[in-house]
Amino acid sequence: MKSLMLYLVGVVSLFIEAYSFQKINVVKIRRPVSSASQLDGDPARRQSSTDVPTAVEALVMINQAQALRAEASALQKQLQFEKEERIRKEREKVDSLIDALLFHGTNNSNNDSEEKSKQQLINTEEKVAELLISKRLNYEQVNQMFDRICELSNRPQSIDSCSPLLSVLLDAACKVDCMEREDNPNKRWNHRVERDLRRKLFALGYGIRIEDVEKKDRIRSITGEKDYY
Repeated sequence: MKSLMLYLVGVVSLFIEAYSFQKINVVKIRRPVSSASQLDGDPARRQSSTDVPTAVEALVMINQAQALRAEASALQKQLQFEKEERIRKEREKVDSLIDALLFHGTNNSNNDSEEKSKQQLINTEEKVAELLISKRLNYEQVNQMFDRICELSNRPQSIDSCSPLLSVLLDAACKVDCMEREDNPNKRWNHRVERDLRRKLFALGYGIRIEDVEKKDRIRSITGEKDYY
C-alpha cells in the first residue's frame, strides 16, 4: 500500500509539472490569420493557429493542475500520518517490552517520585536474563529497548555513567551471552548482544552514534571512498 501511494504521489507530481509548464505557455492570444496567408493557403500556418490553446482550455488545465496539486498534498499528509502512527505503535510496543522485562509489581506509595519508585522495582539481572531467554528476544529487540531507554533518560549515557535500566539490561545480556549455545533454548540469541551494546554505549560517551559510523563504512565499502587526514 505504501509503495502504491508513493507511486501515485510521483505520478501526480509529474502531471503538476507538465500542467504548470503548459500554463505558462497558454497565455498567448490567438492572432487572426493574415490576408497573405489566407491567400497563399499555407496549411502549416493554418495548423499553427489552431494549436494555440483558448482561454477556456487554459482555465481547464489550470483547474486540473490545482486538483492534482491538492491530491498530491493529501497523499503526502496521509503518508506522514501513517509514518507517525507506525512510529507511535513501535514505541508503545518497546515501552511494553521494557515494563515486562525490567520492572515487576506496582508501587502505590505517594511519597516517592515515579522514577524512584520504578528504580525500587527493577528486576534483578538474573530475572531479566531469564526473561530474555523465555521471551525469545533477539539483538534487534534488545537494541530497541537500549535506544528507548537512552531516549527517555534525557541525559547523556556512557560507560561510566549510565541509567540503572541500561546497567541491568547489559548485565543480563552478558549472562545470556556467556551460556553455551546448546544450553540456551533461545535460538534467536546471537551471543554477541552485550558486546555490541557495550561498544555502542562507549561510543555514546563521546557523542558518537555507532549506527552513523557503520552506515558511512558501508557507503565507503561500496564507493571506495577513503578518509584523508
